[in-house]
Amino acid sequence: MAKGMGQTEEMKFVFVCPTHNKVFESSNFSLRDNRGIITDEAGNRTLDAKVVLNEPCPFCGDKHVYHASLLSCPFE
Repeated sequence: MAKGMGQTEEMKFVFVCPTHNKVFESSNFSLRDNRGIITDEAGNRTLDAKVVLNEPCPFCGDKHVYHASLLSCPFE
């Protein structure tokens, strides 16, 4: 079924639990300390922000905070 206007897919990020080193996906996150896009000397662009889980990690129960530059880009 085709998606119409107003319908969007959830964007899931891939996270790693730092306690158990296990991978999980979640779309239930928010940005904190968003300073926008930064460009390094080589021209690489990254988001300067923190990604915060809105729900507990499925492996350890903590609400982890990640720097956006350490996460895989979901658009690649």
